Amino acid sequence: MLREFREEELSITIESLRCELLEVAQERSLSDRTVVELSERLDSYILLAQNKMMENLRTRKSSSRHRSDGSNSRRTMN
Repeated sequence: MLREFREEELSITIESLRCELLEVAQERSLSDRTVVELSERLDSYILLAQNKMMENLRTRKSSSRHRSDGSNSRRTMN
């Protein structure tokens, strides 16, 4: 169901599902099967986006650590 998404695709999908969920929820009960299924789909994409953001942060932190570790410009306190 959930494949690899680029961040832009993921944002568009989340926004589209959010709008669809709002429309359906206004017409039906919040416990309606369609509303619940849309909500669960939206949740799964939101989690995917959050995981992707966390992975990007870890990657950035890791690469900045590697750059600073290899640097010859280490300072010492006087």
